[in-house]
Amino acid sequence: MLAGLEARNMALSVETRIYGVLAIVFGCLFYAVPCYAYIDPGTGSIILQSILASIAVAIGLLRLYWYRFKSFVSNLTGTSQPQNDGNDSGFGQDADIQNDS
Repeated sequence: MLAGLEARNMALSVETRIYGVLAIVFGCLFYAVPCYAYIDPGTGSIILQSILASIAVAIGLLRLYWYRFKSFVSNLTGTSQPQNDGNDSGFGQDADIQNDS
């Protein structure tokens, strides 16, 4: 019985610590003093460029690992997927047509 009380006291102390940290974080966030800073257009441009670059990298990685991603999702949902025969070049069926002239 004593071990149960110690575990309960430890759990309460962890919760108390978490609430204390959250109170400090929210207190710092909501007690903001104006700093009179200026963000010039160059900084905004760099921020926008980094966001767009991150999106481009995410799309590129998704395209690079598309079949692994598709099999992962199908394993999560439990659906079957058609097997890839290795002839898919990523450009559709028109890529298999050859010009004999």
